[in-house]
Amino acid sequence: MKAKKLMELVSQFLDADSKTQQEEIKSIRKVLKELKGKELKLRAKLAEKTHSDPEDAEAIKLKLDVIYAQRRKGVMKVFTLKRKSVTNKNTDKVDD
Repeated sequence: MKAKKLMELVSQFLDADSKTQQEEIKSIRKVLKELKGKELKLRAKLAEKTHSDPEDAEAIKLKLDVIYAQRRKGVMKVFTLKRKSVTNKNTDKVDD
């Protein structure tokens, strides 16, 4: 195989990797959006239950803490994948 053909194959391989990363980012964002909706509903419930039922309010606070942690991890994962994607694109431009 000639060098040009090999470079095309490598480029296709790297593009496939970036496509996979983009799909992963998209799916994580979808989950993050759902978690945000749950968080908003729980915050509304918490506002109602704070004075009437303190035990239930405490359970809701724990759920909110879990959702917050999950969203934070998801956002960090998206950030990492984006940075990795940008790094790969920059190294491709340097090699050209």
